[in-house]
Amino acid sequence: MQHGMILQGPTEIAMFSPIHLAFDLAIYILYILLSSKMSVSGAISFIYNALPLGRPQASKTRALYTPDLFAGILSGEPERNPHETAVGPRSEAWTKELVKMDARTAKILTKANFAYLISLAAPEADEDAFRMAVDWCIWQEFDEGSMKDKTIEAAREMIDMLATQDDTHPPVEPKRHPLQYMFQSVWHRFQKVNNPFRYSIHKILNLTNLVLRLQRNPSPEENTGLEQRWKFTHKKCLFAILKQVDATQRKIVLDADLEDYMETRRHSIGAYCLFQVVEWAHGIRARQEAMEHPSVLTCERAAADLTWLVNDVLSYKKDLAFGVQHNLMCLLIRQGHSEQEAMNKTGELMENCQRDWDDAVAELPFWDTETDREGKKVRETRIMDLP
Repeated sequence: MQHGMILQGPTEIAMFSPIHLAFDLAIYILYILLSSKMSVSGAISFIYNALPLGRPQASKTRALYTPDLFAGILSGEPERNPHETAVGPRSEAWTKELVKMDARTAKILTKANFAYLISLAAPEADEDAFRMAVDWCIWQEFDEGSMKDKTIEAAREMIDMLATQDDTHPPVEPKRHPLQYMFQSVWHRFQKVNNPFRYSIHKILNLTNLVLRLQRNPSPEENTGLEQRWKFTHKKCLFAILKQVDATQRKIVLDADLEDYMETRRHSIGAYCLFQVVEWAHGIRARQEAMEHPSVLTCERAAADLTWLVNDVLSYKKDLAFGVQHNLMCLLIRQGHSEQEAMNKTGELMENCQRDWDDAVAELPFWDTETDREGKKVRETRIMDLP
C-alpha cells in the first residue's frame, strides 16, 4: 500500500530555503528518534550534509508515493527507559569535552538526542548499562563520520579501532585518539558486566522484540559467545563502512550488484552491533546454540534490512539533493527503474523482510519446557516495539 509523498509541495524544490530545510530536518530526526535504531548509522553525517550549503536541487516538483513504513513488525507502541532524561545529558557532556566539540557540532549532538534512541532500543537497561549504550551510540555515529572521506585514512582508523578490543592493547590516550578512547571505554564496561547471573531474558532485535526466555545460569562459554559476537559484528560493520568509502572514492557505488549492495548495507547500518549492545544491556544470556539457529539469524537479517531500507526511503530526497549515492533508490534507478518503480521495489523488499520474519518465528524450535512455553508466547504475541 502506498502512503506518503516525499517530493511534493506547493513550492518547487529548486531553492532549498531555511524553512524547507528545517522541516525536512525535523521530520528525519523525529523518525530516527522514534525508532529503535532505525538509522543509527548516518544520523550525524546526515545532519551535516543537510546544512544549507547552497547546492542546486531538482528543478521539478513531483509526487513520490512511499510504502507503509509502520506496518507489521514496525508497528506498536514503544516503551522508554526511565533513565533517559538523567543519563543523556551526562553522556553528551562527556563526549563534548572528550572530543573538544565546537559549539555548532555540540548543538547538533544535543538535537540528535541519541539517549532517546537507546531508550527505545533498551527500555529495561539499568542506569549504568543505559549510559554505556548511549556512549556507544554516539561513538558509532561520530566514528562513521570520521571515516567517510578517504579510503587509506579510513582503513588505518578501522584497524586501530578494532585493535582496542584486544585485551593486550594498552590504554588509549584520550587527548590523542578520543574516538578510539570512547570505543575502548565501552568495550571495557562491556567486559566488566559480562558475567554469569540468573536472569529471565528477552532478545531485542532492532525494530522488534524476539523473546527467548531461558531461565538458567549461563555458562562461561555463553558469555564468551557474546563477546565474540560483539567483536565480529563491529568488525563487519567497520569493514562494510570501509567498502562504502572505497566505492565512493572510486565512483563505483552504483555499479554494485543488488545482492552485494544489500549485504554491505545491512552491516554498515550498524544494526547488528546494536543487537549485541542491547543483548548485553538487558542482561541476556542466550545459549550459543540458540543464537546461531537459522530462525534467529533470519530475524536479525530481516531487522537489519528493514533498518536501512526505511532509512533509504526517508533520506532519498536529501540524498538526491546533495548527490549522495548510497541509497537503494539511486541504484535501482541506475538499473533502469523509474523513481516510482524504484520506490515500489523498495517496498517489496520491506514486505519480504516482514514475511521472512514471520516465517522464521514460526519455525523456532523447542529447546526445553521453559523455552517451549515462552516460544509459544512469541508466536502468539510477536511483541513489537517500534511505532
